[in-house]
Amino acid sequence: MLVFAVLALGAIQPWACDILEMLALVALLGWAARVAVAGKLAWIRTPLDLPLAIGVTYVVARYAVSPVEWISRQEMLLVLMYASVYFLVTQHFARRQRQNALLWVLMAIAVGITAYGFINWMRGIQMVWWFPYEDSLQRVRGTFFNPNHFAGYLDLALAVALAHLLWSGRGAAQRIVLAYAACVMMGGIVLAGSRGGYVITGFILIFVLVAVARGITRRWWPALLIILLVALGGAVGAFSFETLRGRFLNPEQHFNWYEDSRMWMWQAAWQITLDHPWFGAGPAIYNAIYARYRDPVDQHIPQYVHNDYLQALSDYGIAGFVLMGLLVVAFLVTAWRIHCRWCQRGIGEHSGWHWPHWLDTDRASRPAWVLGSVAAVAACMLHSAVDFNLHFAAYALTLTVILAMGMLAGHARRLTEALPDGTKPWPPVIQAIDLGITARRVLVALILLFVAANATVAVPNGVSCLCQWLAETRHEQARLAEARASAERAWKWDSRNYHVALLLGDITLNEARLASNNADAMAERALQWYRCAEKLNPLDAEPVSQQARALEFLHRWKEAEAGHVRALSMSPSYFLYYERLGLFYASRGEKEKALAALRTRVELKWYPHQPVQFIRDRIQQLTAPPAPRP
Repeated sequence: MLVFAVLALGAIQPWACDILEMLALVALLGWAARVAVAGKLAWIRTPLDLPLAIGVTYVVARYAVSPVEWISRQEMLLVLMYASVYFLVTQHFARRQRQNALLWVLMAIAVGITAYGFINWMRGIQMVWWFPYEDSLQRVRGTFFNPNHFAGYLDLALAVALAHLLWSGRGAAQRIVLAYAACVMMGGIVLAGSRGGYVITGFILIFVLVAVARGITRRWWPALLIILLVALGGAVGAFSFETLRGRFLNPEQHFNWYEDSRMWMWQAAWQITLDHPWFGAGPAIYNAIYARYRDPVDQHIPQYVHNDYLQALSDYGIAGFVLMGLLVVAFLVTAWRIHCRWCQRGIGEHSGWHWPHWLDTDRASRPAWVLGSVAAVAACMLHSAVDFNLHFAAYALTLTVILAMGMLAGHARRLTEALPDGTKPWPPVIQAIDLGITARRVLVALILLFVAANATVAVPNGVSCLCQWLAETRHEQARLAEARASAERAWKWDSRNYHVALLLGDITLNEARLASNNADAMAERALQWYRCAEKLNPLDAEPVSQQARALEFLHRWKEAEAGHVRALSMSPSYFLYYERLGLFYASRGEKEKALAALRTRVELKWYPHQPVQFIRDRIQQLTAPPAPRP
């Protein structure tokens, strides 16, 4: 799952998320089968189990009353997947061999995609796999479309690599490999050109180095010296490297309309929070109602807030925000308690420096997982203020695994053994509870019920999203017959997917425009698909606008005009609906109305400033004096 999520463009697309959800269900079934045949099973209970269960329950409850079922369903399935992964990691990765395997998998993924990004960057290839992109800054992005997300992912892996490099009892060969991996990842972050990534990388370096220096010397002056040296190094780097200098010292050269729009997205999210303060608008509903709060200068469709705190407030309200905050607080408190247990044994402060002693034990990397997980969570909390890393599955899945591994550091026999001086050790933070036959049977039954209930939703949803993606690709290639077949399969699997209904309307209307006969009947079918899409998502103005275009084709002018006006009322100040309304009036010969709408459309700019010359030409035609009669 970790490998696939990263290689599948960061798992930002619905079809990739659905594959991950199905893999999680398969993993749960495998673990349940192991429990069923195991002679003995110890349930590893962590302090995060209760707040995580409450948070998942809240998300499911909000989904049940969401205004758009399909959108919130995607969010709910992802949350269930993350909870399942946390459960599986805490129950399965308690052994040293499995923890080491997981560490090297994380390092291999991070170094591998960085190397892939380096190769593309050096050869000037602007493609991720076979998907092209345009980037005038030539930023490295690995297997991610967004270089900011690439930098955010590398920050998580870097936190774990540095912690194991400096704070575990690994041998010299493993430390050399970890040091190499850390250098490669820092190089990838530099070439990614993400200002947030630069800041977070500096924070991780300071946090890990200060923690190690404080643990070794038990004094604060080395920590302050490290902070000063890292700050000076960052300043020198900003002046020395062209990429850093351009991104920090000359930001006006790179600021564009899209980056400026973050303030507009934040303002809209805050206004949505004020309108839905306690429970929010609904899971992932921000993008659906953004049009009602759009600033006239902002013309794009944001998808996310670019601030996970405001995203949580607008989607889940104060109640959901508090539950998420409690989860983070519970993790930090638990990590501190685990650290104190290690310190009580005289291990935590010097775990990375007594190598011969630690190489003979199976706890050589547990304190490092605590340090790495805390650094990763803190980095995520900082980066979430300016981006939406938690809303692409590769990042959130990796963070979930790292967080669970940090909790497992408190599950060690060494922490329960008597101290050398005979004093009684503190009670363990993470407890292992032996389950009898009856308890194991109940646990297996619960897991099977969860998998069955989740599969009845996730499997049709996943197949539908995959068929939808195929239909969209074929529609863009003008292969209408194949696109229709794929879209109909998607609709057969999931008749609540309003994207598929909208896509079927677009395909049918395009077929009507190309048909030599029976075109009106096709347009009527397209109109029915658009109305179905509006019923499934009453917050979106696009089905209403497309209905108006279908009505134009059918020469039902009054209904078409009403549809265009209604779409504008649902999405005020959106350039596309002014354009369609102006062209409609122009086709009807209503020059004054057409000129007013088209001039407004020209004033509303769209990034990346797509050509509007045809609109200007149309305005010129409408304002030109009539040619004299011969």
